[in-house]
Amino acid sequence: MNNNFKQKSSIPNKYLILIAGLVWMFAGTMVIETGLPYFISQGRYIFSVFLAASVFSVFYFLIFSKLVEKHTTRISKDNRKKMFVMEFFDRKSYLIMVVMILGGITIRKFSLLPAFDIGFFYVGIGLALFSCGMKFVYKFKNLSL
Repeated sequence: MNNNFKQKSSIPNKYLILIAGLVWMFAGTMVIETGLPYFISQGRYIFSVFLAASVFSVFYFLIFSKLVEKHTTRISKDNRKKMFVMEFFDRKSYLIMVVMILGGITIRKFSLLPAFDIGFFYVGIGLALFSCGMKFVYKFKNLSL
């Protein structure tokens, strides 16, 4: 990418954490919106809520929260005063994001999972994404760079 473009698109480091939070909250909302119709149409609400809460717990505590900490630490320890706006993630995280998006599209497009599974899984993972987005925003508000 052109260095001049990167320079013009650079922002103070702290704001990368806010952007990450907003992106994660947007992604979480989109995933919830995709899964909610499946979730509602199944009718087994108590079981579905339990399963969604289980998915939420795994993704929130074991995966996404660790990524929030990793990226917040990486950004806050960077010595540059400004960073390119897309550096709120590293390459590995962008790759994981692409794989997850393509995986989700593939699962729905080719009906690889029953609608019931898509419903609770998407709601759980969407809530975990949104919650970790809120965690990024909280860190942004309480970080002094």
